[in-house]
Amino acid sequence: MFLFLDVASPIPEFHLINDKKIIDSIKITNNTDQKLSDLLIPIYLQIDNVYKLSKNLKKLIITIGPGSYTALRVGASFIAGLSQSMRLPVSVVSTATILKHLDDFGKEIGIYFESSNNQKFFSYKKKLRFIHEKIDNENYIMPDSVSYILYNLSIPKFLDTKVKLETFSIKINVIENLHKLKFNKHLIIKPIYVSNNTLLN
Repeated sequence: MFLFLDVASPIPEFHLINDKKIIDSIKITNNTDQKLSDLLIPIYLQIDNVYKLSKNLKKLIITIGPGSYTALRVGASFIAGLSQSMRLPVSVVSTATILKHLDDFGKEIGIYFESSNNQKFFSYKKKLRFIHEKIDNENYIMPDSVSYILYNLSIPKFLDTKVKLETFSIKINVIENLHKLKFNKHLIIKPIYVSNNTLLN
């Protein structure tokens, strides 16, 4: 059984994966007033009680962003502790990982991603680099190279009418590309925190 912790999306969730299928999804918070740090461990203990994770868990997956700095930090710390205490390998998923999965898509793809605390990001590939930019207003100028946008929640307001759109789901992408994920028992989890203040990047 795999435990997938998504702390990048607006509502953080645990997903339990078995035989390449999601067998359960559990929201950790239900609204913006609840704190991930307060509920993460109690919710995990409830899942452990039902699914006997201490016996059945084999691998861990976590989203590393871009996203809310606090959510990414709390999630990374939790998974790192779980990995060390249970000696389980970890794989990380980001918008860059998703873009790698879609390399053979035949289009220049960008990912518009909405995270917790109403934070918005745009990720795309430029030559051999993955670029992550934080969007603070509607005047964001999309790269000319992007002709196809994947979005997780709502259609971006800066949209060029010539660009094609498609919704995407992190959990579906993970399931479809589970065989491509790399797991490591000694992985140092490095969340992708993006700020428009260059001193913080």
